[in-house]
Amino acid sequence: MDVSSKMGLVNLSPDIEELWNEWQIRSLMLLSLLLQILLTIFGQRRKYTNGRLLGIFLWVAYLSADWVATFSLGILARSEADSANPKLIPVFWAPILLVHLGGPGTIPVYSTDQASKLLIVRLLQLVTRVGIIKYGERIWVLTRIHVYNNVSPQPFAEVHRIKIKDILPCYKNTRSKVIYLHEAHILYKTFQILSKNFDLVRLDQKFTYDLVSKKDAEEAFHLIEVELGFKYDRLYSKVTRISRSRVILRSTTFLSSISALVSFSIMTNSSSVYSKNDKIISYVLLSGVVCLETYSIIMHLLSDWTMIWLTSTSERAGGIPRGINCLSLLLTSCRKRKRYWSGFMGQHNLISAQSNNKLLKKYFPRLIGNIDSWKKVGTDLKELIFKQVKDKRSRYDPETSDFTFLKNLLKERGREALQSKDCIGKFGWSVDGVEFIHSLLTWHIATHVCYLYDSDQKNGFHKKRKSVILNSTLLSDYMLYLLVNCPTMLAREPSETRYDDTRIHLRRLLFWNTHKEVKFNISLEELNALSFQEAEVKAFFKELLQSPSTVLKEIDEQGKGEMSALLDGCMLAVSLQSLERRDGWSNDEKWEMISHVWVDMVMYAASHCGWKQHTHALARGGELLTHVCLLMAHLGLSKQCRPGISEQLADRSTRLAGILESEKPSSLGPRYISVE
Repeated sequence: MDVSSKMGLVNLSPDIEELWNEWQIRSLMLLSLLLQILLTIFGQRRKYTNGRLLGIFLWVAYLSADWVATFSLGILARSEADSANPKLIPVFWAPILLVHLGGPGTIPVYSTDQASKLLIVRLLQLVTRVGIIKYGERIWVLTRIHVYNNVSPQPFAEVHRIKIKDILPCYKNTRSKVIYLHEAHILYKTFQILSKNFDLVRLDQKFTYDLVSKKDAEEAFHLIEVELGFKYDRLYSKVTRISRSRVILRSTTFLSSISALVSFSIMTNSSSVYSKNDKIISYVLLSGVVCLETYSIIMHLLSDWTMIWLTSTSERAGGIPRGINCLSLLLTSCRKRKRYWSGFMGQHNLISAQSNNKLLKKYFPRLIGNIDSWKKVGTDLKELIFKQVKDKRSRYDPETSDFTFLKNLLKERGREALQSKDCIGKFGWSVDGVEFIHSLLTWHIATHVCYLYDSDQKNGFHKKRKSVILNSTLLSDYMLYLLVNCPTMLAREPSETRYDDTRIHLRRLLFWNTHKEVKFNISLEELNALSFQEAEVKAFFKELLQSPSTVLKEIDEQGKGEMSALLDGCMLAVSLQSLERRDGWSNDEKWEMISHVWVDMVMYAASHCGWKQHTHALARGGELLTHVCLLMAHLGLSKQCRPGISEQLADRSTRLAGILESEKPSSLGPRYISVE
């Protein structure tokens, strides 16, 4: 590098430093506003959007927003101390940063686990940064979540006595959407009790059962969706029930932001000492605050909480103008947005994944995860699940059945479906006496092998059969998606490596099947890096059904000493296919049984997943498993829904009667106890 070039860099350096000093706080302020806008818009979307990319983006933006605002406050404090000019506009930006630190209404907290940790930090920051309404509101949200996580709820206020006709007498049979909101709100109150692992009393169970069982499948799932929307708002947003104090605070913050914008406009127009760039940035920042406040108010007005408040208030007051009723109905009918849950479920298939060569998934596995696709939960699938849940509930009577019977009922994961087809002796080994994860993998493999074979048949699938087969494969791939991507939602047993063992076993077999002339061992890293053609994978399983004894022996030899479910899955597939050939079953009967087994497995997983895991799933768009769990709980199929008189209470009554009988005074008169 010559001398002139070095001198050019030296001269350039002070210019860059001066530019940075001039624009660093301006850039940070604009960046802080941008982060608030992104969190406001996309923070609401995570309520009904599945996907890891959105979650990662929101997590980075959530962490960055506070850091940028805090860092900017530090720079502003330093610039104010160093400056001799009291009329610098940047000093005026500090209150705007405090508003930013208050966080948007759509995502004041990212997860419930943060509430207890952040509560003390936010309280200390509030003391050091003066009491600001927006920041205080964020602390209120954290306090609410902290109380939910650590404090037992108050006894339930006799839900069974609440009647929809008493709440909305003039809307009965005319305003179904409003009635739905109140029904969902009642169920939400029972969810508050269930999620804290408290029991519902018998009358509460009867009320929720009567409420849900009378719906059809689509209505029941919609009711659960609205209920979970209430739960999400309560945990992850500032949008909750309406009160006078909240209306006053929200109005104060909105009017304050408007006043600040108007005052700043008057102040800058009457003086020319302020920098043009600073004035432009100030207008952008203040306008951003006004827009965010306006957006927040609109979202609150369009929320289900507002509908509950408006309709309930109108009935209690008895004479509130019809304008409020018209407003509530107008808002209810005009909204086409999603309340909660996308209606999609993740899909992952062990066999198809061996030939999956998507670039994003190949080079960014941690970012994409083991998700092949997202599939819509259709009406047929909802009807299948709802019917089978009600069928299971019909076998249980809270008045006569003991709690042990209920627990055994919830432990079923396909036995009843097999028994109804007289197949428990033939296939019972796949659902009884093995870990749930092993059973899940066994049926997943068998289901896909049967699907590969049947889809290649020339006659194809007629409409009814196609629906049953589709539901079976959707649930099969969904359960494997949960196992791989959301393992804490499944009842984990001493089989945590079962999926990896099965996957490696399958890849090793595919490698030797496609490279029969190769006689060297292959390492695990090399095996994981391989990608197989779809035709090669299909050929392997087609050979399995054509020459089962040969292929099963090969699978057994390659899997000795491993806890793989591949051999069991292939044996089950061969046995299922033999139903048509040997036992005279129709293809429809076979797939109907398979679909019932999968629904039973979903119900088993739903009832054994902890409420904490269900709650965490709300923050990432929700899971079908949570909807099934609540559906079961409201119909009385939950460990917290005990019978009216349990065995424990009956035994206690017997013991008490025995003691009272033995302590009866004799005919000779009262008994006295002497004290020495």
